[in-house]
Amino acid sequence: MSETERSMLDRLNQKYSTFGGNGLRYTRAEHVKVSAGHNASRICDYMALDLWPGMGAGSGPKLHGHEVKVSRSDWLTELKDPDKAESFAQYCDYWWLVVADKKIVAPGELPKRWGLMTVHGRGLRVVVHAERQPLVVPMGRDLQATFSRAVTKTAVRLVHGEDLAMKRLRHRMGIAL
Repeated sequence: MSETERSMLDRLNQKYSTFGGNGLRYTRAEHVKVSAGHNASRICDYMALDLWPGMGAGSGPKLHGHEVKVSRSDWLTELKDPDKAESFAQYCDYWWLVVADKKIVAPGELPKRWGLMTVHGRGLRVVVHAERQPLVVPMGRDLQATFSRAVTKTAVRLVHGEDLAMKRLRHRMGIAL
């Protein structure tokens, strides 16, 4: 099967579809614009905010940003414009490149601190773990707004599908579709 951006986003939604005693672990957002309005020039393919705070040093919610690539040419275009990813990565605790095939990224091309996920079976596998960003810039109001909009749109799409976390949430809340 040839991967598309949609199939890769579906894999990411599956990866971050965690539900436990404390409820949803991640809030998930597809296609987050860097600013509100119609002329936003930068879009992050996928963001997942870990809502489980963890313990110890550095505890608290963690934001994971993802750039999805399904072809080598798409990746090479990304490499020519590093500011594109940085316009979002600066707000994220972790930044990931998610590729349809490991061969899309040649050895030595993965930027410092980026993680790498590849298609594995019906899901995704971490090939290189992302390093935690040492200094995360707080989101401005524009990005908070577009992130919130993208979370809502993604949740509406997922709640009507086969997403396991959303099924458990609907059940817990007594919502039948």
